[in-house]
Amino acid sequence: MTPRRSPHPVPGARGPSRRAVLGGGGALALSGLAGAGIGLGARGEVPASGSGQGGAGQGGVGPGGSGSGGADSSARRPLRIAYLPITDAAPLLIAHSRGLFAEAGVEVAEPVRLRSWATMGEALLAGSVDLVHLLFPMALQMRLDLGADITVLGANHVDGSAVTLGRDVPELGALAGSTLAVPAWFSIHNIIVQQMLRAEGLTPVVRRTASRDRGEVTLVPMAPSDMIPALDAGSISGYTVADPFNAMGETTGAGTIGRFLGDVWRSHPCCVTVASGALLHRPAEQVAGVAEALVRAQIACREDREGVAAELAGSYLPQPPAAIAAAMHREDAGRAHVAHPDWRGETLDFTPVLRPGFTARLVREMRTTVLDAPLGALAELDPETAHDLVVDDTALREAARRLDPGSLTGLDDPEEIDP
Repeated sequence: MTPRRSPHPVPGARGPSRRAVLGGGGALALSGLAGAGIGLGARGEVPASGSGQGGAGQGGVGPGGSGSGGADSSARRPLRIAYLPITDAAPLLIAHSRGLFAEAGVEVAEPVRLRSWATMGEALLAGSVDLVHLLFPMALQMRLDLGADITVLGANHVDGSAVTLGRDVPELGALAGSTLAVPAWFSIHNIIVQQMLRAEGLTPVVRRTASRDRGEVTLVPMAPSDMIPALDAGSISGYTVADPFNAMGETTGAGTIGRFLGDVWRSHPCCVTVASGALLHRPAEQVAGVAEALVRAQIACREDREGVAAELAGSYLPQPPAAIAAAMHREDAGRAHVAHPDWRGETLDFTPVLRPGFTARLVREMRTTVLDAPLGALAELDPETAHDLVVDDTALREAARRLDPGSLTGLDDPEEIDP
């Protein structure tokens, strides 16, 4: 089978607004992307890696590529990859580092490191990137509500996130009257942490100071890189985010992991692999090559965790190697609360294909989540149709059948949530 070349049409979707795609609210205002180009090289955010193919200077081009001259030349230029410095990005980065894209016949530029999900959204809207890992709820909003020209190719990883509490916060139930940071309104972290707060009898609120007497907890969006300094300074009492920021919170002494999100929603996908419309208009063999490289990288991330951690620390992620190693290869949940030890919710795992039932349940859960942004089309859409409107995993399924058939089991299993 060959992958489809364009996203499904979304009835009623409107053209994307840059402000809207960032989730609304001043905290997610435009984050400095200059024009249509990424423009990060001068800020030192392009990682120095000599092991992959492509040059660092190839990452910061505008829509369609600099001087593209149309679709044909766009298909000839290297693919542009962007990522946040979190372990969720491992499949994209390892596929680059180990030359798996090149072996599959796909030329890629040096991956460009971005600082926040807001910036990632801007880069996608600007057409400055072709392939990214993105929060799945954010991908749903961009595609279904805003009609952005993006398609989810499949899962990137499952689990790998936690709630980290400040030094003076012994448990989640002690957060009443304080502030907790989330990486984005449209994130699985925001959804699950609100499930956890309600299970403790607490009420999540936005845009107001939390009342301890009323058991309120104020939620604020924050770039992952800002969370540990904010926790250490006491301006927030906790945060929920992907690793290695939870592991780093503990190794720096800023806080303690209270609970892993995989112990609340079993094997939940967090980031998904997202392609721009320009990528899907390339020759089918290039899309198939991307899928093959990603599946091989996911296998490597599962089976060579120590080696992968070393590669990420050496070239792509700025966090201390010990924190990255801890995030990639946890032996147990440490001091975190564990309700379901058999779920192994503390383990970051990698899989190429999304469960359709997860997508439907995610849309339902988003409707009960407090957001400082409108749900728009997501509030009215039949959740059972969301998956096929957003996801085209044809290429990843084909690659998984050849390379990782075990990853295709359990895709129809019911979702398990227990906050």
